[in-house]
Amino acid sequence: MKERLEFLKGPGGLRAAAYFGLKLLTRIDVFRIVWIFAQSSKPLMLPSGWRYLSLYTGEALSNLSSDIIERAADQCGSNPKQLLGRGGSLHLLLAGDSLVAQLSIERGPTCRIDSPPLYLRMAETDAFLSYLYTWPEYRRQGAAQRLIAATVSDLSTRNVHRIIAHIRATNVPSLAAFEHTDWKTGAMMICTLRGRLLMAPGATSAGLTFRSAI
Repeated sequence: MKERLEFLKGPGGLRAAAYFGLKLLTRIDVFRIVWIFAQSSKPLMLPSGWRYLSLYTGEALSNLSSDIIERAADQCGSNPKQLLGRGGSLHLLLAGDSLVAQLSIERGPTCRIDSPPLYLRMAETDAFLSYLYTWPEYRRQGAAQRLIAATVSDLSTRNVHRIIAHIRATNVPSLAAFEHTDWKTGAMMICTLRGRLLMAPGATSAGLTFRSAI
């Protein structure tokens, strides 16, 4: 009970509780759509022993140890080789040989979202952040914010003009990670609990088209 009260007191806690109540009452799920325009940033400041790595080709992936590749695959959404093979990229924070955080990028103009099951159409110079994961032992250390910032800066050198992501409205930590790195919001997706798209208010004005995959 104490942890729940602390959650409600925290940034965005009441808003998340409202969305959770809406989910219970109406059996719908709400996702916030966020985006940022890609531009280079200041040199990344990392704790001692940490390093950022971006992977765009199978050759770059093969330079990693099989253990890191296997661990990354568990939180990648799809096989890393398949992700890179269709033009996507994998971005990692490492501490020595340990994974700190990772995220996956899909390139425009179209991609498939796994949860909820949707197809997204966007501009050719857009990219979609499909998965973001921080390994438990490195949480609450700003790893996600650092990885997001490094990835945005890296993508700005690869003809990506905008990066888009979606976050479940009840996921306060992830929303905070994006808000703290200056991502914009103004659109959302509303789906049934089984993932069928009901509406996406604000998506069209943002240049995005969502279509249910079920």
